[in-house]
Amino acid sequence: MINLNQASEELASIFEHIEDNLDYTLDKTEELVKQPSISPESVGIEDCAKIVADYFTDFVCDTSEVVETDGNPIVYGEYECGAEKTLLGYFMYDTQPYDEELWDQPPMGANLVSMDMPDGEVEALVNRGAFNTKGPMVTFLAALRSIKETKGELPVNLKLIAEGEEELGSPSLPGFVESYNDRLSDCDACFFPFFLQDQKGNVDMYLGNKGLVYFELECSGSSWGRGPEEYDIHGSNKAWMDSPAWRMIGALSSLCEGNDILVDGFYENVDPLTRKEKELVEDLAESFDPEPIKEINKVSKFSIDEENTKELIEAYVGNTTLNIDGIWGGYTGEGSKTVLPYKVTAKLDARLVPNQTQDEILEKIRNHLNKHGYEDIEINVLNEGYGWSRTNLEEDVVQAGVETIRDFDLEPRIWPRLAGTAPFYLFSEELELPFTFGLMGHGGKEHSPNEYIIFRGNEKIAGFNRIQQSFVRFLYRYANR
Repeated sequence: MINLNQASEELASIFEHIEDNLDYTLDKTEELVKQPSISPESVGIEDCAKIVADYFTDFVCDTSEVVETDGNPIVYGEYECGAEKTLLGYFMYDTQPYDEELWDQPPMGANLVSMDMPDGEVEALVNRGAFNTKGPMVTFLAALRSIKETKGELPVNLKLIAEGEEELGSPSLPGFVESYNDRLSDCDACFFPFFLQDQKGNVDMYLGNKGLVYFELECSGSSWGRGPEEYDIHGSNKAWMDSPAWRMIGALSSLCEGNDILVDGFYENVDPLTRKEKELVEDLAESFDPEPIKEINKVSKFSIDEENTKELIEAYVGNTTLNIDGIWGGYTGEGSKTVLPYKVTAKLDARLVPNQTQDEILEKIRNHLNKHGYEDIEINVLNEGYGWSRTNLEEDVVQAGVETIRDFDLEPRIWPRLAGTAPFYLFSEELELPFTFGLMGHGGKEHSPNEYIIFRGNEKIAGFNRIQQSFVRFLYRYANR
Protein backbone atom coordinates (compact mmCIF):
# COMPACT_ATOMS: atom_id res chain seq x y z
CA MET A 1 0.00 0.00 0.00
CA ILE A 2 1.30 3.44 -0.94
CA ASN A 3 2.10 5.66 2.03
CA LEU A 4 0.61 9.06 1.21
CA ASN A 5 2.98 10.77 3.62
CA GLN A 6 5.84 9.59 1.40
CA ALA A 7 3.87 9.60 -1.81
CA SER A 8 5.77 11.78 -4.24
CA GLU A 9 8.03 9.04 -5.63
CA GLU A 10 5.52 6.21 -5.25
CA LEU A 11 2.78 8.10 -7.07
CA ALA A 12 5.13 9.45 -9.73
CA SER A 13 4.69 6.49 -12.08
CA ILE A 14 0.90 6.77 -11.89
CA PHE A 15 1.00 10.50 -12.56
CA GLU A 16 3.42 9.97 -15.45
CA HIS A 17 1.00 7.45 -16.95
CA ILE A 18 -1.80 10.00 -16.59
CA GLU A 19 0.25 12.64 -18.43
CA ASP A 20 1.27 10.23 -21.18
CA ASN A 21 -2.35 9.24 -21.74
CA LEU A 22 -4.08 12.63 -21.67
CA ASP A 23 -4.89 12.42 -25.38
CA TYR A 24 -6.36 8.95 -24.85
CA THR A 25 -8.51 10.24 -21.99
CA LEU A 26 -9.65 13.18 -24.11
CA ASP A 27 -10.48 10.87 -27.03
CA LYS A 28 -12.55 8.62 -24.77
CA THR A 29 -14.31 11.60 -23.23
CA GLU A 30 -15.15 12.97 -26.67
CA GLU A 31 -16.41 9.57 -27.77
CA LEU A 32 -18.77 9.29 -24.81
CA VAL A 33 -20.11 12.84 -24.87
CA LYS A 34 -20.74 12.66 -28.62
CA GLN A 35 -22.94 9.62 -28.11
CA PRO A 36 -26.47 10.96 -27.50
CA SER A 37 -28.18 9.71 -24.34
CA ILE A 38 -31.09 12.10 -23.89
CA SER A 39 -33.38 10.33 -21.43
CA PRO A 40 -36.32 12.81 -21.59
CA GLU A 41 -36.48 12.14 -25.34
CA SER A 42 -35.39 8.46 -25.29
CA VAL A 43 -32.54 9.18 -27.71
CA GLY A 44 -29.39 7.04 -27.86
CA ILE A 45 -29.80 5.41 -24.47
CA GLU A 46 -29.15 1.76 -25.40
CA ASP A 47 -26.05 2.58 -27.46
CA CYS A 48 -24.63 4.75 -24.70
CA ALA A 49 -25.17 2.03 -22.08
CA LYS A 50 -23.14 -0.39 -24.20
CA ILE A 51 -20.29 2.12 -24.49
CA VAL A 52 -20.27 2.64 -20.71
CA ALA A 53 -20.19 -1.12 -20.12
CA ASP A 54 -17.21 -1.40 -22.49
CA TYR A 55 -15.49 1.47 -20.65
CA PHE A 56 -15.97 -0.31 -17.33
CA THR A 57 -14.17 -3.45 -18.53
CA ASP A 58 -11.63 -1.72 -20.78
CA PHE A 59 -10.54 0.69 -18.05
CA VAL A 60 -10.69 -1.30 -14.81
CA CYS A 61 -13.47 -3.82 -14.12
CA ASP A 62 -13.19 -7.61 -14.10
CA THR A 63 -16.79 -7.84 -15.30
CA SER A 64 -19.57 -5.53 -16.43
CA GLU A 65 -23.15 -6.01 -17.53
CA VAL A 66 -26.00 -3.99 -18.99
CA VAL A 67 -28.94 -4.66 -16.69
CA GLU A 68 -32.36 -4.26 -18.27
CA THR A 69 -35.03 -2.51 -16.21
CA ASP A 70 -38.60 -1.35 -16.78
CA GLY A 71 -37.01 1.89 -17.98
CA ASN A 72 -33.50 2.61 -19.21
CA PRO A 73 -30.74 0.06 -18.60
CA ILE A 74 -28.32 0.29 -15.69
CA VAL A 75 -24.66 -0.57 -16.22
CA TYR A 76 -23.01 -2.52 -13.41
CA GLY A 77 -19.36 -3.47 -13.00
CA GLU A 78 -17.13 -5.07 -10.40
CA TYR A 79 -13.42 -5.03 -9.63
CA GLU A 80 -11.99 -7.29 -6.93
CA CYS A 81 -8.41 -7.28 -5.68
CA GLY A 82 -8.81 -8.53 -2.10
CA ALA A 83 -8.49 -5.06 -0.59
CA GLU A 84 -9.80 -4.29 2.88
CA LYS A 85 -12.30 -1.69 1.64
CA THR A 86 -14.87 -1.74 -1.14
CA LEU A 87 -16.00 1.52 -2.70
CA LEU A 88 -19.31 1.91 -4.51
CA GLY A 89 -19.01 4.28 -7.46
CA TYR A 90 -22.15 5.95 -8.78
CA PHE A 91 -22.46 7.55 -12.24
CA MET A 92 -25.17 8.74 -14.60
CA TYR A 93 -24.83 8.44 -18.37
CA ASP A 94 -28.05 10.17 -19.44
CA THR A 95 -28.30 13.87 -20.28
CA GLN A 96 -30.80 16.65 -20.72
CA PRO A 97 -31.99 17.75 -24.19
CA TYR A 98 -30.52 20.81 -25.90
CA ASP A 99 -31.71 23.66 -28.10
CA GLU A 100 -29.01 23.92 -30.74
CA GLU A 101 -29.88 27.50 -31.68
CA LEU A 102 -28.79 28.78 -28.27
CA TRP A 103 -25.31 27.20 -28.38
CA ASP A 104 -22.15 28.99 -29.51
CA GLN A 105 -20.61 25.58 -30.33
CA PRO A 106 -22.33 22.48 -31.73
CA PRO A 107 -23.92 20.84 -28.67
CA MET A 108 -22.71 17.40 -29.81
CA GLY A 109 -19.48 18.50 -31.46
CA ALA A 110 -17.13 18.07 -28.46
CA ASN A 111 -15.18 21.16 -29.55
CA LEU A 112 -12.19 22.44 -27.61
CA VAL A 113 -12.34 26.21 -27.12
CA SER A 114 -10.32 28.81 -25.24
CA MET A 115 -12.13 30.33 -22.29
CA ASP A 116 -11.18 33.20 -19.99
CA MET A 117 -11.21 32.60 -16.25
CA PRO A 118 -10.30 35.01 -13.42
CA ASP A 119 -6.80 33.52 -13.10
CA GLY A 120 -6.01 32.95 -16.74
CA GLU A 121 -7.12 31.26 -19.91
CA VAL A 122 -8.18 27.61 -20.00
CA GLU A 123 -9.13 25.14 -22.71
CA ALA A 124 -12.66 23.81 -22.39
CA LEU A 125 -14.53 20.92 -23.95
CA VAL A 126 -18.06 22.02 -24.91
CA ASN A 127 -20.81 19.42 -25.26
CA ARG A 128 -24.09 18.39 -23.71
CA GLY A 129 -23.32 15.99 -20.87
CA ALA A 130 -19.64 16.98 -20.62
CA PHE A 131 -20.04 18.28 -17.07
CA ASN A 132 -23.22 16.49 -16.06
CA THR A 133 -21.65 13.96 -15.85
CA LYS A 134 -19.82 12.07 -18.58
CA GLY A 135 -16.59 14.04 -18.20
CA PRO A 136 -16.19 13.23 -14.49
CA MET A 137 -17.02 9.58 -15.23
CA VAL A 138 -14.33 9.16 -17.88
CA THR A 139 -11.62 11.00 -15.97
CA PHE A 140 -12.30 8.85 -12.91
CA LEU A 141 -12.17 5.64 -14.93
CA ALA A 142 -8.97 6.85 -16.61
CA ALA A 143 -7.39 7.46 -13.19
CA LEU A 144 -8.30 3.88 -12.20
CA ARG A 145 -6.73 2.62 -15.42
CA SER A 146 -3.47 4.44 -14.70
CA ILE A 147 -3.26 2.90 -11.21
CA LYS A 148 -3.98 -0.58 -12.53
CA GLU A 149 -1.50 -0.39 -15.40
CA THR A 150 1.35 0.97 -13.27
CA LYS A 151 0.77 -0.72 -9.90
CA GLY A 152 -1.00 -3.90 -10.98
CA GLU A 153 -3.96 -3.43 -8.69
CA LEU A 154 -6.04 -0.72 -7.03
CA PRO A 155 -5.99 0.06 -3.30
CA VAL A 156 -9.74 -0.70 -3.02
CA ASN A 157 -12.30 -3.08 -4.47
CA LEU A 158 -14.99 -1.47 -6.63
CA LYS A 159 -18.69 -1.84 -7.40
CA LEU A 160 -19.74 0.58 -10.15
CA ILE A 161 -23.28 1.67 -11.06
CA ALA A 162 -24.14 3.90 -14.01
CA GLU A 163 -27.81 4.73 -14.56
CA GLY A 164 -29.59 6.18 -17.56
CA GLU A 165 -32.54 7.84 -15.85
CA GLU A 166 -31.11 10.40 -13.43
CA GLU A 167 -32.63 13.22 -15.45
CA LEU A 168 -36.00 11.48 -15.07
CA GLY A 169 -35.77 11.08 -11.31
CA SER A 170 -34.04 7.65 -11.26
CA PRO A 171 -37.28 5.59 -11.28
CA SER A 172 -35.49 2.27 -11.94
CA LEU A 173 -32.60 2.72 -9.52
CA PRO A 174 -34.46 1.85 -6.27
CA GLY A 175 -35.51 -1.52 -7.70
CA PHE A 176 -31.98 -2.18 -8.93
CA VAL A 177 -30.46 -1.36 -5.53
CA GLU A 178 -32.96 -3.68 -3.87
CA SER A 179 -32.38 -6.56 -6.29
CA TYR A 180 -28.59 -6.18 -6.17
CA ASN A 181 -28.50 -5.70 -2.40
CA ASP A 182 -26.53 -8.91 -1.84
CA ARG A 183 -23.77 -7.70 -4.14
CA LEU A 184 -23.74 -4.17 -2.75
CA SER A 185 -23.99 -5.07 0.94
CA ASP A 186 -20.23 -5.45 1.36
CA CYS A 187 -19.52 -1.88 0.22
CA ASP A 188 -18.01 0.42 2.84
CA ALA A 189 -18.75 3.82 1.28
CA CYS A 190 -20.08 5.50 -1.85
CA PHE A 191 -18.32 7.98 -4.13
CA PHE A 192 -19.75 10.10 -6.95
CA PRO A 193 -16.95 11.49 -9.16
CA PHE A 194 -17.65 15.13 -9.95
CA PHE A 195 -15.83 18.45 -10.49
CA LEU A 196 -16.17 20.80 -7.51
CA GLN A 197 -13.98 23.80 -8.35
CA ASP A 198 -15.51 27.18 -9.19
CA GLN A 199 -14.12 29.67 -11.73
CA LYS A 200 -11.51 30.87 -9.22
CA GLY A 201 -10.35 27.38 -8.30
CA ASN A 202 -12.08 27.20 -4.91
CA VAL A 203 -13.39 23.77 -3.95
CA ASP A 204 -16.84 23.28 -2.44
CA MET A 205 -17.65 19.95 -0.79
CA TYR A 206 -21.14 18.90 0.29
CA LEU A 207 -22.36 16.59 3.05
CA GLY A 208 -25.70 15.77 1.44
CA ASN A 209 -28.36 17.05 -0.89
CA LYS A 210 -32.00 18.08 -0.95
CA GLY A 211 -34.76 15.77 -2.08
CA LEU A 212 -37.16 16.42 -4.93
CA VAL A 213 -40.79 15.92 -5.89
CA TYR A 214 -41.75 16.85 -9.47
CA PHE A 215 -45.33 17.16 -10.62
CA GLU A 216 -47.77 18.83 -12.99
CA LEU A 217 -50.87 20.85 -12.25
CA GLU A 218 -53.53 20.72 -14.96
CA CYS A 219 -56.52 23.04 -15.17
CA SER A 220 -59.07 22.34 -17.90
CA GLY A 221 -62.56 23.43 -18.82
CA SER A 222 -63.70 19.82 -18.81
CA SER A 223 -62.60 19.11 -15.22
CA TRP A 224 -63.74 22.55 -14.04
CA GLY A 225 -67.07 22.44 -15.83
CA ARG A 226 -66.61 26.04 -16.98
CA GLY A 227 -64.96 27.66 -19.99
CA PRO A 228 -64.07 25.72 -23.19
CA GLU A 229 -63.96 21.96 -22.58
CA GLU A 230 -62.62 20.30 -25.75
CA TYR A 231 -60.45 22.81 -27.65
CA ASP A 232 -59.31 26.43 -27.67
CA ILE A 233 -62.04 28.84 -28.80
CA HIS A 234 -62.10 32.42 -30.07
CA GLY A 235 -60.71 34.90 -27.54
CA SER A 236 -63.72 37.18 -27.86
CA ASN A 237 -65.71 34.61 -25.88
CA LYS A 238 -63.93 35.74 -22.72
CA ALA A 239 -66.68 38.37 -22.47
CA TRP A 240 -69.13 35.70 -21.36
CA MET A 241 -67.11 32.56 -20.65
CA ASP A 242 -64.56 31.59 -18.00
CA SER A 243 -60.85 31.03 -18.56
CA PRO A 244 -58.91 27.97 -17.30
CA ALA A 245 -55.75 30.05 -17.87
CA TRP A 246 -56.73 32.73 -15.35
CA ARG A 247 -57.89 30.01 -12.97
CA MET A 248 -54.49 28.34 -13.14
CA ILE A 249 -52.76 31.66 -12.49
CA GLY A 250 -54.95 32.14 -9.43
CA ALA A 251 -54.16 28.67 -8.14
CA LEU A 252 -50.41 29.13 -8.61
CA SER A 253 -50.51 32.54 -6.93
CA SER A 254 -52.22 31.00 -3.92
CA LEU A 255 -49.32 28.57 -3.42
CA CYS A 256 -46.45 30.99 -3.05
CA GLU A 257 -45.63 34.65 -2.49
CA GLY A 258 -42.03 35.43 -3.36
CA ASN A 259 -40.08 32.69 -1.61
CA ASP A 260 -42.71 32.22 1.11
CA ILE A 261 -44.72 29.05 0.57
CA LEU A 262 -48.34 29.56 1.61
CA VAL A 263 -49.37 25.89 1.74
CA ASP A 264 -50.60 24.94 5.22
CA GLY A 265 -48.08 22.75 7.03
CA PHE A 266 -45.46 22.88 4.27
CA TYR A 267 -42.73 23.75 6.78
CA GLU A 268 -43.91 21.74 9.78
CA ASN A 269 -41.56 18.77 9.33
CA VAL A 270 -38.52 20.80 8.29
CA ASP A 271 -35.60 19.77 10.47
CA PRO A 272 -33.64 22.92 11.46
CA LEU A 273 -29.92 23.01 10.77
CA THR A 274 -27.97 21.14 13.41
CA ARG A 275 -25.41 22.84 15.62
CA LYS A 276 -22.60 21.41 13.47
CA GLU A 277 -24.33 22.54 10.27
CA LYS A 278 -24.70 26.05 11.68
CA GLU A 279 -20.99 26.07 12.48
CA LEU A 280 -20.25 25.13 8.87
CA VAL A 281 -22.49 27.97 7.70
CA GLU A 282 -20.60 30.42 9.94
CA ASP A 283 -17.31 29.26 8.44
CA LEU A 284 -18.63 29.54 4.89
CA ALA A 285 -20.03 33.03 5.47
CA GLU A 286 -16.57 34.40 6.26
CA SER A 287 -15.21 33.76 2.77
CA PHE A 288 -18.29 33.24 0.59
CA ASP A 289 -18.23 35.21 -2.66
CA PRO A 290 -21.60 35.36 -4.47
CA GLU A 291 -20.16 36.84 -7.67
CA PRO A 292 -19.07 33.57 -9.38
CA ILE A 293 -22.54 32.13 -8.82
CA LYS A 294 -24.20 35.19 -10.32
CA GLU A 295 -21.81 35.17 -13.26
CA ILE A 296 -22.19 31.51 -14.22
CA ASN A 297 -25.99 31.71 -13.88
CA LYS A 298 -26.23 35.11 -15.59
CA VAL A 299 -28.31 36.76 -12.85
CA SER A 300 -27.88 40.29 -11.52
CA LYS A 301 -28.94 39.81 -7.91
CA PHE A 302 -30.21 37.34 -5.35
CA SER A 303 -33.62 37.50 -3.70
CA ILE A 304 -31.77 37.94 -0.38
CA ASP A 305 -29.47 40.82 0.58
CA GLU A 306 -26.06 39.81 -0.75
CA GLU A 307 -24.31 41.55 2.13
CA ASN A 308 -25.83 39.01 4.50
CA THR A 309 -23.83 36.01 3.32
CA LYS A 310 -24.89 33.91 6.30
CA GLU A 311 -28.57 34.31 5.40
CA LEU A 312 -27.80 33.51 1.75
CA ILE A 313 -26.05 30.28 2.68
CA GLU A 314 -28.70 29.25 5.22
CA ALA A 315 -31.37 29.69 2.55
CA TYR A 316 -29.43 27.66 0.02
CA VAL A 317 -28.73 24.69 2.30
CA GLY A 318 -31.69 24.81 4.65
CA ASN A 319 -34.78 26.13 2.87
CA THR A 320 -37.42 23.99 1.25
CA THR A 321 -38.72 25.45 -2.04
CA LEU A 322 -41.67 25.39 -4.41
CA ASN A 323 -40.76 26.33 -7.98
CA ILE A 324 -42.62 26.72 -11.28
CA ASP A 325 -40.52 25.05 -13.99
CA GLY A 326 -42.82 25.88 -16.89
CA ILE A 327 -46.38 26.81 -17.77
CA TRP A 328 -48.22 26.59 -21.09
CA GLY A 329 -51.61 26.56 -22.75
CA GLY A 330 -53.39 28.14 -25.68
CA TYR A 331 -51.37 29.73 -28.48
CA THR A 332 -47.64 30.34 -27.97
CA GLY A 333 -46.40 30.54 -31.57
CA GLU A 334 -45.32 33.54 -33.62
CA GLY A 335 -47.69 36.37 -34.40
CA SER A 336 -51.18 36.65 -32.96
CA LYS A 337 -53.96 34.14 -32.57
CA THR A 338 -56.65 35.18 -30.12
CA VAL A 339 -57.90 32.14 -28.27
CA LEU A 340 -59.49 31.21 -24.97
CA PRO A 341 -57.48 28.12 -23.93
CA TYR A 342 -59.37 25.02 -22.88
CA LYS A 343 -56.46 23.60 -20.85
CA VAL A 344 -53.42 24.99 -19.04
CA THR A 345 -50.56 22.95 -17.54
CA ALA A 346 -47.77 23.90 -15.17
CA LYS A 347 -44.76 21.86 -14.10
CA LEU A 348 -43.56 22.37 -10.53
CA ASP A 349 -40.82 21.04 -8.31
CA ALA A 350 -40.36 21.13 -4.57
CA ARG A 351 -36.91 20.72 -3.02
CA LEU A 352 -37.13 18.81 0.22
CA VAL A 353 -34.94 19.04 3.30
CA PRO A 354 -34.80 16.74 6.32
CA ASN A 355 -37.39 15.49 7.36
CA GLN A 356 -39.86 16.18 4.56
CA THR A 357 -41.23 13.42 2.32
CA GLN A 358 -42.67 13.40 -1.19
CA ASP A 359 -46.02 11.94 -0.13
CA GLU A 360 -46.43 14.50 2.64
CA ILE A 361 -45.79 17.46 0.35
CA LEU A 362 -48.12 16.24 -2.40
CA GLU A 363 -50.89 15.66 0.13
CA LYS A 364 -50.49 19.17 1.55
CA ILE A 365 -50.61 20.76 -1.90
CA ARG A 366 -53.74 18.76 -2.70
CA ASN A 367 -55.37 19.89 0.54
CA HIS A 368 -54.38 23.51 -0.15
CA LEU A 369 -55.92 23.51 -3.62
CA ASN A 370 -59.13 21.95 -2.28
CA LYS A 371 -59.33 24.46 0.58
CA HIS A 372 -59.04 27.37 -1.85
CA GLY A 373 -61.72 26.06 -4.19
CA TYR A 374 -59.47 24.44 -6.79
CA GLU A 375 -60.68 20.86 -6.35
CA ASP A 376 -60.83 20.42 -10.12
CA ILE A 377 -57.14 21.11 -10.71
CA GLU A 378 -55.39 17.79 -11.22
CA ILE A 379 -52.02 16.83 -9.76
CA ASN A 380 -49.99 14.44 -11.88
CA VAL A 381 -46.75 13.14 -10.34
CA LEU A 382 -44.13 12.92 -13.10
CA ASN A 383 -41.45 10.80 -11.44
CA GLU A 384 -40.59 8.99 -8.25
CA GLY A 385 -38.54 11.92 -7.01
CA TYR A 386 -35.67 11.74 -4.54
CA GLY A 387 -35.35 11.69 -0.81
CA TRP A 388 -32.87 13.97 0.93
CA SER A 389 -29.53 12.65 2.11
CA ARG A 390 -26.77 13.59 4.50
CA THR A 391 -23.53 12.17 5.82
CA ASN A 392 -21.11 12.95 8.63
CA LEU A 393 -18.04 15.11 8.08
CA GLU A 394 -15.98 12.70 10.20
CA GLU A 395 -16.60 9.66 7.98
CA ASP A 396 -13.42 8.19 6.48
CA VAL A 397 -14.60 8.67 2.90
CA VAL A 398 -15.38 12.34 3.52
CA GLN A 399 -12.11 13.00 5.33
CA ALA A 400 -10.23 11.31 2.49
CA GLY A 401 -11.78 13.88 0.17
CA VAL A 402 -10.88 16.77 2.49
CA GLU A 403 -7.29 15.57 2.78
CA THR A 404 -7.04 15.16 -1.00
CA ILE A 405 -8.06 18.75 -1.61
CA ARG A 406 -5.47 19.87 0.94
CA ASP A 407 -2.85 17.91 -1.04
CA PHE A 408 -3.35 20.61 -3.71
CA ASP A 409 -2.77 23.42 -1.18
CA LEU A 410 -6.46 24.27 -1.05
CA GLU A 411 -8.84 24.35 1.89
CA PRO A 412 -12.23 22.96 0.88
CA ARG A 413 -15.36 24.86 1.81
CA ILE A 414 -17.67 22.38 3.50
CA TRP A 415 -21.40 22.84 2.86
CA PRO A 416 -24.05 21.03 4.94
CA ARG A 417 -25.82 20.06 1.73
CA LEU A 418 -26.24 20.76 -1.94
CA ALA A 419 -29.49 22.39 -3.00
CA GLY A 420 -29.62 20.16 -6.07
CA THR A 421 -30.78 16.57 -6.05
CA ALA A 422 -29.35 13.15 -6.81
CA PRO A 423 -30.29 9.62 -5.70
CA PHE A 424 -27.74 9.53 -2.89
CA TYR A 425 -30.51 8.75 -0.41
CA LEU A 426 -30.55 5.20 -1.81
CA PHE A 427 -26.97 4.75 -0.67
CA SER A 428 -27.05 6.73 2.57
CA GLU A 429 -30.48 5.56 3.75
CA GLU A 430 -31.20 2.22 2.05
CA LEU A 431 -27.64 0.82 2.05
CA GLU A 432 -26.58 2.93 5.06
CA LEU A 433 -23.32 3.96 3.39
CA PRO A 434 -21.41 7.18 4.06
CA PHE A 435 -20.76 9.02 0.82
CA THR A 436 -18.95 11.91 -0.73
CA PHE A 437 -18.58 13.45 -4.18
CA GLY A 438 -15.90 15.46 -5.91
CA LEU A 439 -13.02 16.37 -6.31
CA MET A 440 -10.83 18.71 -8.40
CA GLY A 441 -11.90 20.08 -11.78
CA HIS A 442 -14.31 22.68 -13.09
CA GLY A 443 -17.31 22.66 -15.40
CA GLY A 444 -20.48 24.61 -15.83
CA LYS A 445 -23.78 25.31 -17.56
CA GLU A 446 -25.28 21.89 -16.99
CA HIS A 447 -28.87 21.84 -18.30
CA SER A 448 -28.02 25.07 -20.17
CA PRO A 449 -26.49 26.05 -23.52
CA ASN A 450 -22.70 25.72 -23.88
CA GLU A 451 -22.19 23.12 -21.15
CA TYR A 452 -18.45 22.66 -20.62
CA ILE A 453 -15.60 21.09 -18.67
CA ILE A 454 -11.98 22.21 -18.45
CA PHE A 455 -9.49 20.02 -20.29
CA ARG A 456 -6.38 22.15 -19.85
CA GLY A 457 -6.50 24.27 -16.71
CA ASN A 458 -4.56 27.21 -15.33
CA GLU A 459 -2.70 27.77 -12.08
CA LYS A 460 -5.88 27.58 -10.01
CA ILE A 461 -8.26 25.35 -12.01
CA ALA A 462 -7.33 21.70 -12.54
CA GLY A 463 -7.24 20.23 -16.02
CA PHE A 464 -7.57 16.54 -16.85
CA ASN A 465 -4.10 15.78 -15.42
CA ARG A 466 -4.67 17.20 -11.93
CA ILE A 467 -8.28 15.97 -11.90
CA GLN A 468 -7.05 12.40 -12.29
CA GLN A 469 -4.29 12.98 -9.76
CA SER A 470 -6.94 14.02 -7.24
CA PHE A 471 -8.90 10.80 -7.84
CA VAL A 472 -5.73 8.74 -7.37
CA ARG A 473 -4.83 10.49 -4.13
CA PHE A 474 -8.39 10.13 -2.87
CA LEU A 475 -8.44 6.36 -3.40
CA TYR A 476 -5.16 5.84 -1.58
CA ARG A 477 -6.10 8.17 1.25
CA TYR A 478 -9.41 6.38 1.73
CA ALA A 479 -7.75 2.96 1.62
CA ASN A 480 -5.19 4.01 4.24
CA ARG A 481 -7.66 5.40 6.75
